[in-house]
Amino acid sequence: MTKCCRTDPLNLHSFLVYICGINYLYLNFMQGSGYTLKGLPGHEIGITAGVLRKVFAARIKQPASGMSPEQLAVLVCLFSGKGFHQYEIAAYVEKDDATITRILDTLEKKGFAVRKKSEGDRRANKACITPDGLALVGRVFPMIRELNDTLVEGFSQAEIARLAELLGRVRQNALRL
Repeated sequence: MTKCCRTDPLNLHSFLVYICGINYLYLNFMQGSGYTLKGLPGHEIGITAGVLRKVFAARIKQPASGMSPEQLAVLVCLFSGKGFHQYEIAAYVEKDDATITRILDTLEKKGFAVRKKSEGDRRANKACITPDGLALVGRVFPMIRELNDTLVEGFSQAEIARLAELLGRVRQNALRL
């Protein structure tokens, strides 16, 4: 039997075999209980998000200097070069201010971002990407595009657009809870 993805995270095939094994258990032993999360959109999206996060984190960890997906998302936000207030970054990556503070602290320690006083309000800071941060995003972003291309392999452009629209609507509904 193929070894589980937990010991070989870069092997997507092994991971999918593992997931199929879990589905086999569900179909043969758990379905009769009358309670199932299988097929509920929130559950399916959550499981898919977990799978994507694991695969993504495993693939980018070494090329992205050990960065987490959340840290990389903040760095990509900063890539425009104009600098952002913390609340703008939080809105972009859907994280709270405390998490953004920790991420920016880490990015600063690694030399990928700096905080500068805002020109309009000296009490506020703007986070900016450094030249090392620009280089890292330039090196890793093609990998992100490649992973996303693999995820939607066999999908038409219309299906990809529809998927993005539907997921956006689910996200907006969740934010209203």
